Amino acid sequence: MSKNPLQRGRPVSAPLYRPPRSPRRGLAAAVSAALVAGSAQAQQLEEVIVTATKRAESVMDVPLAVTALSGDFVRDVNLDDVKDLVFFTPGVTGNSKDSFLDSIAVRGIVTNDFGNGGDPSLGVYKNGFYQGRNGSGVTSLYDLERSEFLRGPQGFLFGRNSIAGALNIITRKPTQGESETYLDLRIAERDILRVEGGTNFDVTNDLAIRVAGFYSTEGGYVDNEITGKEHIEHDKAGIRVTGSYDAGGALTANLYLEYEDRDQSGTIYRATGKGPSYQFLEDIYGDIPLPGDFRDVRIDEPRNGIIDNGEIWSVGLDVNYDLGWATLTSLTGYKDHDYHYTEDFDATAITIFNYEQIQSGEYFEQELRLTSQNEGMFNWYAGVSYYREEIDTEFLGQQDEDLYCNVYWGQACEDVFDYYNNIYYDGAYAYILYDYWGTYQWTPSPNGLIDDWNRTKGTFSGWAAYIDLQFQFSEQWDAAIGVRYNDDEKEMSQEVLAGRNQSILGQVVQTGFTTPQGPVSDTQSWSEPTYRAVVNWHPGDDQLLYFSITNGYKQGGYNSYSVDPGGPFSGVEALPGVHVPSTFDAETVVSYEIGYKGSQWDGMSQLQLTAFYYEYEDLQATCSEPGSPVVVVCNTGEVKGQGLEGNWNLALSDNWQLGVGFSWFDSEGSGIEAFCSGGEEWLDDASACEGSPIPGVPEYTAFASLNGNYPLDNGELFGNVVASWEDGAPADWEPSNAITRAAGWREVGEYTEVQATAGYRSPTGWALALYVENLFDDEYYDSGNGITSASSPYVQSDIGPSRPRTVGLRFSYGL
Repeated sequence: MSKNPLQRGRPVSAPLYRPPRSPRRGLAAAVSAALVAGSAQAQQLEEVIVTATKRAESVMDVPLAVTALSGDFVRDVNLDDVKDLVFFTPGVTGNSKDSFLDSIAVRGIVTNDFGNGGDPSLGVYKNGFYQGRNGSGVTSLYDLERSEFLRGPQGFLFGRNSIAGALNIITRKPTQGESETYLDLRIAERDILRVEGGTNFDVTNDLAIRVAGFYSTEGGYVDNEITGKEHIEHDKAGIRVTGSYDAGGALTANLYLEYEDRDQSGTIYRATGKGPSYQFLEDIYGDIPLPGDFRDVRIDEPRNGIIDNGEIWSVGLDVNYDLGWATLTSLTGYKDHDYHYTEDFDATAITIFNYEQIQSGEYFEQELRLTSQNEGMFNWYAGVSYYREEIDTEFLGQQDEDLYCNVYWGQACEDVFDYYNNIYYDGAYAYILYDYWGTYQWTPSPNGLIDDWNRTKGTFSGWAAYIDLQFQFSEQWDAAIGVRYNDDEKEMSQEVLAGRNQSILGQVVQTGFTTPQGPVSDTQSWSEPTYRAVVNWHPGDDQLLYFSITNGYKQGGYNSYSVDPGGPFSGVEALPGVHVPSTFDAETVVSYEIGYKGSQWDGMSQLQLTAFYYEYEDLQATCSEPGSPVVVVCNTGEVKGQGLEGNWNLALSDNWQLGVGFSWFDSEGSGIEAFCSGGEEWLDDASACEGSPIPGVPEYTAFASLNGNYPLDNGELFGNVVASWEDGAPADWEPSNAITRAAGWREVGEYTEVQATAGYRSPTGWALALYVENLFDDEYYDSGNGITSASSPYVQSDIGPSRPRTVGLRFSYGL
């Protein structure tokens, strides 16, 4: 019996149209390791080939926690962008309906930073190229070969280091002599229209081109009762041109050119009406009505509306040269993006905090890698990489002038000035007005708003070198050890754009300082070696048991709204040579993992189980001053996490397949006083949060799919049902007890999503299906903000209402 007896055949869960594949493409045609491997001949599951370890091998032989989803499956279940992949990846949570990566948690790890001085915890890659940060890293899914989601620190597989996990999107490449042309059309309620297609053509005997593109539009389903506008809508399009050169010799190359234009809605916040903050506002303004329907909101909107718009250009070139004893690989990538984002953070009809971000950036990356081709017991790969990023961002925090005066001074601004000028001891304390605002005379801004603008510019660069050594001791035992050295440097400047603020109240919303002599800047560098060691045992031909120890690292960075010395809201005049943008430290982790992968019952079953434990030192996490929405990144003392993840595929028959997956996660933080403002306020104990779990991360998640077909004399009927579920999660670090529950503590984010599809596939290449998303019209929110102070205007809110039940039709045709 061979080591992996899984047979490739026509999967039961085939898509509306599965484009033809050459034998070479068939080797890399990964189907879902978690869900849709599909029933095949003799009720055996299709072999899943991945390249996560830089060699094509079965996912069941890879000593990593990796979930692979085929591009066909991604299209079948209507996944929209890279964040939707969390629905079917155990241990990954935090999907949100915007272009922010900082909501995605891998095994609980996330850095929710709106600024641009740090880096995402999750590394997103496309064809091996790093995709970047908020505004550029989230792209739409179309014409994919597969996706590979790797959990845990990943320092030896990509040019850019990733501390929490890595998501690699592999797009389809052209195949010489094949057309592989297809069209996929979807129409549904709320003016949903999505069309996707691609085709190959030969230029010469050695060069083939693939052109693919998509267009997608959807009307909003969240009504603003104040403005009458609808939100969480989108209109976006993209095109990708891929050229592949293969003359049958030692040299092969692929060139990728891609453009995407995204026009969609920013994050939607909906006030709950609960907690002391809401009562605090009503004490000032009287009754503040809540929206009526679950998917309605009552918010004022930023001047440009609620938008999440981006243009992203990218080019990538990968070249492989067979040296005989090794393969030399060169990866070169360049990316340019423009991004504009706004939201009404405060979730009310009062202008408490409107947020705006205008951003542009360029990114360049170069990696060189050698991969051995030994037949013996020893193999290896080694590489060096370099990156450089330039990022320029303007941030706006906007607030109503009278709201500011009412909250922090107890009355409207005009009354505050009258009080100190005329009433309070005949104006004896009028100097307070001048000390704070430089004037004794109240003059409202033309729009009644405080516009607190600041600008950051960053130049970030770094290099790394890594090597991974693999030893095959016997048929049952092998091991690998890898070492990586990272060196990163960041230069960043901050400038408060006070000239744009027409309010005499100054920079009191977001920055709390000024830069009268121009930008203040600083340069910092970080370096760190990391390692990974893994031992593999194959007790049988189709079984793998592995144990690994991985050390991970993420460089430190700069806060976007704070200076040193002083900190956020320091009130200082920040001067070049005296003040610098405030920094946060690097974070490190040691992660232990034990996993099992095995096939059972002559290939009818595939089971994967992973248990892990980690310790993070100086975990980068967001905190803010009491009463302020301004997010700065701080370092926790230590966070410990442990969990269990698994997925199981079972071929029930020649025509039916079941797939299930789950995760369990537990964590506790220590040294987290900076994140525990409610502990002292409600529990009279600043350390009350010690031992609390990471906020926003559910303890349990699960997903499942059932796929089937029924052959007819002319074609076949097919269908599938997929479901995804997440448990609720604490909204903040404060512990749950009678006092904090009375103050507004809660769990957020629990949901159940079910989707069903049924259709007919003809033997001539076309297919038609009816689908229903959110089958049971489950009402839930992506996440939520937790308890806030009784003197804070920032109310408890829910974030991102779920899409309603959606019924649609899909048509596909392929040649």
